[in-house]
Amino acid sequence: HAARSPKFTVGSARVFDPNPVVKLQDESLKDHADAANAVPANGYSNRDLPRLKGKGHTLVGKWVQLINKDRASSPTATYKYNRHNDDFEQVMAYYAIDSEQAYLQTLGFDEVNAESQKIAVDTFTDDNSFYIPGADRIEMGTGGVDDAEDPEVTWHEYGHAIQDDQVPNWGLRYQGASMGEGFGDYMAVMMSQAFGKDTATTPAACVMDWDATSYTTDTPHCLRRTDTGKVWTGTPDGDPHSDGEIWSAALWDINGQLGRDEATTIIIEAHFWMNPKIGFQKAAEATVNVADLLYGGVDAQKVADAFSSRGLLVT
Repeated sequence: HAARSPKFTVGSARVFDPNPVVKLQDESLKDHADAANAVPANGYSNRDLPRLKGKGHTLVGKWVQLINKDRASSPTATYKYNRHNDDFEQVMAYYAIDSEQAYLQTLGFDEVNAESQKIAVDTFTDDNSFYIPGADRIEMGTGGVDDAEDPEVTWHEYGHAIQDDQVPNWGLRYQGASMGEGFGDYMAVMMSQAFGKDTATTPAACVMDWDATSYTTDTPHCLRRTDTGKVWTGTPDGDPHSDGEIWSAALWDINGQLGRDEATTIIIEAHFWMNPKIGFQKAAEATVNVADLLYGGVDAQKVADAFSSRGLLVT
């Protein structure tokens, strides 16, 4: 039975965490038109579904609310489906966002998008998902692997919501937009550190490795990576997602140098020192200054080195 408190219920769920490719160490998995048998039973994980409102009869909680018209429901707050059931994507979306916000809370951020984030899954047939700032809503598509099945997609999009909450209208210029994409990718792989496996088969720096099985042929299947050798030369690539790999690589380097908790604390806190028109140089400087304030000069130098090595910080 679900555990209950006056305001919230802890439900139970069956999810991918972080995804079946990583859990099973199997790059041969394919979507097969959303078939239930495309992923074996041991590709799933049983997880709590915390902070459901009231008795947990539907997927509305303290930090996330599914807004699909056919929202999943359960009289016992039990949400255990296979991937062919569309309710599975709703459960995945709830689990991903709730877990990301819960992690921010453990770092001491109690007012960073700490609201019930609206999200709709399986809303269109394109292989795409996006955050809509004006509506403060995430929408996810069904092309290839249903996007919400891969929590790294959701964690990335929630990264945009986090930045928009901290700095409204984030990314008004190209470099800011690139940082937004890079930050989203960082949040995706950083969240996967909790249950992921950093192996030759599934490198931790590989972004969205389950979703990417539908549109990539090389292995490992990655939409992007946070460990490329890209360096900012001053000439935009033209695609913020591509130049975002420069920013995400610096953030991932900081993670490797300082550890998951300290790095993410610095990266999130630094947003409070930024503005919607900020570029790479000023954003890197702000991040270094925050590292110095919170942890001292030795760690700040490691942050500075991560940015400098990517051409993002010129001293």
